[in-house]
Amino acid sequence: MLGKSAADRIALRRRSGPLSKSETEGKKPGRRSRVNERRGQILEKAAQLFCVKGYDSTSMSDIADEVGITKAGLYYFVEGKEHLLYLITDYGLDLLDETVVQPLKKLEDPKDFLTELIKLHTHMVLNRPREVTIILHERTALTGVYREKILRRKKEYINYVRSLLVRLQQRGEARQDLDPTAATFFLLGSLNWIYQWYKVDGPLAEEQLATELTKLFTRGFLK
Repeated sequence: MLGKSAADRIALRRRSGPLSKSETEGKKPGRRSRVNERRGQILEKAAQLFCVKGYDSTSMSDIADEVGITKAGLYYFVEGKEHLLYLITDYGLDLLDETVVQPLKKLEDPKDFLTELIKLHTHMVLNRPREVTIILHERTALTGVYREKILRRKKEYINYVRSLLVRLQQRGEARQDLDPTAATFFLLGSLNWIYQWYKVDGPLAEEQLATELTKLFTRGFLK
């Protein structure tokens, strides 16, 4: 579910950027707040429908009905369905940066990278299933500039994780006979797929799961 502050932030995005001057001029603060709140609600409902029905099977009319406004009214807030998909996917990547990358950058000891990466990424996958589902399965519907921007951001994250593994190899703390690119895709692929099989009410708590995954990967990659 989109957090309130996060929903407000992405609600401000229009044409993949902030509200234009023409959109904000003449609007009182209270009205701007209501517009942003409604736009955040639209993104929330759209994300829910995309996950349940799939992007292709969800219409703008479906989204308008779920939000409780007319289809024409929906276009006041967003440019179209693909624009909605872009905003939701971009928000999911914002979450990845905020909850995984930024905390990792604060670590001083490279030995902690893998353990923290696995723990943080696992938490993201299990606690933000809608965003993860859309990033993994629905982003392929994006075209043009939207697709380019999302692919660029996704590659940035993959390259960042790879750089952490390379750094461990350079420090002599990881096996030299393993290809860091293959290791990166294996690790991220394994973590991203957790939400497909993990059950919250199952025998493994989230922390236990992260510990088991850390054992599996570190024993194969680290010396």
